[in-house]
Amino acid sequence: MHQLLINNFCRYISLTEEEKAKIPGFFRHKKLRKRQYLLEEGAICNADHFVIKGCLRQYEVDNEGRENVMQFALEDWWIADLYSMLTHTPSLYNIDALEDTEVLVLEYAQQQQLFNEIPAMNIYWRMIMQKAFVTLQRRVLFLQKPLEERYQDFLAQYAYFEQRIPQHQIASYLGITRESLSRIRSAALSIKRKA
Repeated sequence: MHQLLINNFCRYISLTEEEKAKIPGFFRHKKLRKRQYLLEEGAICNADHFVIKGCLRQYEVDNEGRENVMQFALEDWWIADLYSMLTHTPSLYNIDALEDTEVLVLEYAQQQQLFNEIPAMNIYWRMIMQKAFVTLQRRVLFLQKPLEERYQDFLAQYAYFEQRIPQHQIASYLGITRESLSRIRSAALSIKRKA
C-alpha cells in the first residue's frame, strides 16, 4: 500500500532503507466510497492526502449553486486545501470521491514530525510545492484561452482523464458548460475523421 508513496518520494529525493521503513508510520489509511466527502466546505483541512486508488475532485460551489472544479487527483497525486491547512481556517472547498477511493492521510502534526525525522522530506515538499505553484500559474493562463484551445490543451496533458471522469466534471474543470464541451468534442472528432 505504501510502495506507490515511497516510489513517488524517490522520484524527487534519495531515501535510505531505514527512512523508507519509517515513512508508513506517519500515515494512516482511509477509504472513501464514491460521492463521499474527504473535506467539506467550512471544515478545517488538517491533513494532506496521497491517492493510492481512485479519483477525487476539489471544487467550490458559487452563489448560483454551480460546482467549479479546481482540480482532480488520481493515483500517485496529492490533494488538500493547503490554505486551510496552513492557516487553520475553514475551507472554501469540498473534496469528494468520484470513484471508490483510498488515500494515505498525513496529518499536519505528523508532517512536521516527518520533516524533523527525515530532513530530505523538506526538499521533497519544497519541490512538489514549486511544481504545484507552476501548475496553478499555468491554470490561470489556461482559463484565459479560447474554449477549443482549452480543450485541446486538456487532452494533450490529461487525455486519460476522459476515461475515468464524467464529462460534466471535465466541463466544470474547463470552465465551460456541458453543452459547450459536447459541441467542441464533436467538432474535434469531425476534424479528426477528415484528417
